Amino acid sequence: MLSDIYGIGLQEVSTGDPDAEENKWTKALTRCLGVAGFVRIKIVRMQGLLSLAFVKREHLMSYEHIESERSKAGMGGWWGNKGGVSIRFDVNGVNLIMVNAHLAAHMDNAMERIEDFFTILDTQKFRDKDVDNILDHDYVFWMGDLNFRLDGLTRSQVEKEIAAKNYNALLKKDQLLKCKDKGMIFTDFEEGPITFAPTYKFDPDTDIYDTSEKQRVPAWCDRVLWMVHEDSFQNLDLSVKQLYYKSLPSFTVSDHKPVVTEFQFPVFPHPPNPPVVTFQVPSSCRLKHDMDIRYTYRTNPELSSSSWDWIGLYKTDFSTVNNYLSYKYAVSNVEGRDKPNVVVTWKQKDLPEKAGKYVLCYISKVKDTLMGMSSEFEILP
Repeated sequence: MLSDIYGIGLQEVSTGDPDAEENKWTKALTRCLGVAGFVRIKIVRMQGLLSLAFVKREHLMSYEHIESERSKAGMGGWWGNKGGVSIRFDVNGVNLIMVNAHLAAHMDNAMERIEDFFTILDTQKFRDKDVDNILDHDYVFWMGDLNFRLDGLTRSQVEKEIAAKNYNALLKKDQLLKCKDKGMIFTDFEEGPITFAPTYKFDPDTDIYDTSEKQRVPAWCDRVLWMVHEDSFQNLDLSVKQLYYKSLPSFTVSDHKPVVTEFQFPVFPHPPNPPVVTFQVPSSCRLKHDMDIRYTYRTNPELSSSSWDWIGLYKTDFSTVNNYLSYKYAVSNVEGRDKPNVVVTWKQKDLPEKAGKYVLCYISKVKDTLMGMSSEFEILP
């Protein structure tokens, strides 16, 4: 069964040109999830850190106030090789954030990892009027290479316990759990039971723990934790149910094993407000003919218009808002009044060359926000 939201966080990835939105990771993930009916709503990168958020195309209008942030923690905050990136949004009036972090490395740097954690918390601020920082969100999901190690154990001791699957004995030495128990980090966060082997560090393209000269001690560096404000709403009890928490040992591209988890959590059944823009589209039209569409703009003080707002024509299986086939600038609404039955004409030359099923999306340039999406319509031969 497919989820409604996919949040993906990668660390130490080669993203190619830092100024290019698309790279091999985003292209592959967007293609894979696009075929499954998902739209990518946000990307955020910082050197080797990369986060992406995807949502079901059919529920796209449920998401608003989409933002991202970055926090550099390397070299005293000057370098982005360590730190965190985040993606936040509202879904049907409930807000959540996904943080992807890469904290300080090496066995003896637990305190530096804690400092990096608080650097991320202290430096990320958001435009949404209801939340100012990460911990203000109704749901907080924190993932990444947190780099916490196992204290006081040799490599041979750890490997012996791994072979016996005696993970509980090892977890008593886990730096993250020990620091958390002391209230030093991740206060009020939860983590599911760890029933999988340590995810760090492996020889390239193998399932063998590090045999290099450094002989690093295996550890659970890769983690996912969460926090929920259960009493945020009087008429909705917030909660998180973790369905599974596991690693993917067959993955050998990295010297880490990826960790994946799935959550269930409630939100309101419908968006709190109707769409700002509603379309009236013909059930069908024909190629080689102009196409008139109508829309109504309902003024919303939280989502201001601009003269750069635009309407994109998309195939019904589009995977990002950049996948438009053609676009038209919307009729300006900067005076802030409702505009009923605005007509926009697609000339024949701007229509697709092939028949098929399509949708229209109204994009606000002010915040790159989707403010309306039409029903499906067909362009006939």
